[in-house]
Amino acid sequence: MEEIVPKRNVPQIPERIFIHYANQEFHTGEDTQITDLSEAGIRDMVQKVRDGRYQSLYLTPNEYGEIEEGFLQLESAGETGLLFLQICGADELQTAWACFHPDYLDSDEEAPIEPSDGQSVFFMRYTMNNRELAAECVEWYAHTGEPYPGMDWLKMTW
Repeated sequence: MEEIVPKRNVPQIPERIFIHYANQEFHTGEDTQITDLSEAGIRDMVQKVRDGRYQSLYLTPNEYGEIEEGFLQLESAGETGLLFLQICGADELQTAWACFHPDYLDSDEEAPIEPSDGQSVFFMRYTMNNRELAAECVEWYAHTGEPYPGMDWLKMTW
């Protein structure tokens, strides 16, 4: 089931850091783990999302990078500015929140995003063009493990 969850007021961001693992090209087989998960490291990661310097980004509270505790995944189409952003919850991965493009909600058109795992397919309905908002989502997740309340989300449950 899919439902649109509208944005709401954004409280002050907590000072704690929720994530314990980050990787900028998770499925490439190369060591692209981001090891600095301090406040300064999180600020640097967020700035790189803003600047479009990450093609993909994977964050999780699991220190080994495993998905069981939930994760955030960001994939980018580079210079087009098109982004795929999703958060899967820790509830046995039966809930996911995704960014969405309102003009494509009823479309099965594939987005021109090269997946970091080399096999996933992203649909235009699950894309956005706002790097600043994506950066805010990454920062919020890094501190809370939750979807950013300042953005509309498409919530999917199985």
